[in-house]
Amino acid sequence: MKKLKIVAAVSLVGLVLSGCAATDAPAASGELQTVNVGHVQLAIFSPLYVADAKGYFEDEGISLKLEAIKSGQDAVPLAASGKLDVVVSGFSAGLFSAVETGLNVKVVGSMGVSAGDEEVPPSALIASKALVDDGTITNVADLEGRKVAVAGGAGGTGAFYVGMALEEAGLSITDVELVTLGNPDMPTALANGSIDAAFASAPFWNMPVEDGTAVSLWTTPTGTSGTGVVYGGDFAATDLAQKFFTALTRGAQDLQGDDRYTDENLAIIGAATGQTAEQVAAVPLYRWLPDLAPLPEQLAAMERMWMELGAIVYADPIPEADYVDATFAQNS
Repeated sequence: MKKLKIVAAVSLVGLVLSGCAATDAPAASGELQTVNVGHVQLAIFSPLYVADAKGYFEDEGISLKLEAIKSGQDAVPLAASGKLDVVVSGFSAGLFSAVETGLNVKVVGSMGVSAGDEEVPPSALIASKALVDDGTITNVADLEGRKVAVAGGAGGTGAFYVGMALEEAGLSITDVELVTLGNPDMPTALANGSIDAAFASAPFWNMPVEDGTAVSLWTTPTGTSGTGVVYGGDFAATDLAQKFFTALTRGAQDLQGDDRYTDENLAIIGAATGQTAEQVAAVPLYRWLPDLAPLPEQLAAMERMWMELGAIVYADPIPEADYVDATFAQNS
């Protein structure tokens, strides 16, 4: 199959933010200091919302200013320039391209991680049941040459997850035809045969499985995470950087195990993401590392796969030490 040629670009179009970064001016004694946080408004970033609602940032002398963003790729340049202090979002090929061009940002933490063994995981690779029933697809290896839908295109985390599944089956990410499609459109596309498989988040993977139009083939292994926390370089050098991360990890610690589903936490997550508590509870939540430590080996694997796809165009991998800083997690 012809290798995809996709150049990852970093776009600022359509994102206008106001206000000063936390590093612009020191606060008076006892006054809360503002930290500007760009976030994608999803439940996978629940530690941020829980820590904010429960006052953990205030305990550290911080007042959050939350700015909704469409993707981390849009916000990374804003963090590098100081217009944002922190970005909480999914990783993409654009992050690596930005670092390679010299933008000053650091990956300091992870967000939602897969438990791997859950009966109803937060996301899964699914295939058309019609193709399974006629014997065309019996396992992941049978996806070779077929159309597989991913959100975010070749430079997004969905493509990385599909690549993981294919490599486990002895194939490469270039052995399938990736189709860019939003999660809500995937069940219909599977039903009408315009795609053969999809990597989808709940409820968009389990809905077609439950109604008999799809079959689950694979889910992400334990500990896999495609999301995390990025600091602007200037913010990372301030005292607030550690205080912010300490508060954030307190939010993560309140979400361990079944505590994810306490009434209080569900209400907080719902309010932050525009849902009811019942709607949040109806969809499987990810898990979070108690210290939200970054996962440099996985980031390196993402970079390698996106290079293979052509979503990253530079020749040599970036040393992990150039863009990953685990000290905030270690000191929380």
